[in-house]
Amino acid sequence: MYQASWMVPYQAGELKAIGYIGGKQVNSKILRTAEEPTQIRLSADRTELKANREDLSYITVELLDKFGTRNPKAENLVKFDIEGPGKIIGVGNAMPTSTESYQLSQRKAWQGKCLVIIKSCDLPGSITLNAKSQGLKSARIFLKTE
Repeated sequence: MYQASWMVPYQAGELKAIGYIGGKQVNSKILRTAEEPTQIRLSADRTELKANREDLSYITVELLDKFGTRNPKAENLVKFDIEGPGKIIGVGNAMPTSTESYQLSQRKAWQGKCLVIIKSCDLPGSITLNAKSQGLKSARIFLKTE
């Protein structure tokens, strides 16, 4: 594998790389400077849980700008609430110096991200996790227990 690298002076905006083979474009990638966050995105490692009071789903929380780019400087406080047969058993953000409790239903983002861990109860049904932060469009994700 060949790799080229060079120093590019920082400037906010967009950087586009285009790959060619034989004069024909075969690939491209765009890196864009993140703007202020406007929305929250939730993504689960699993959306179906066993209703056994032991199964877990790890929900990644990202703070995104209007283009869907994660803002790596965002540290907004994100508050969570849950509906249905599940409970929040932990929150985190990987910040090594954080002294926030891992057992609250809120967490400050670090590098534009944080994490919520949901644990199933012993009843089947639908779980809804809601995430909100002041000034941002809220988000929700749905899980199912069987």
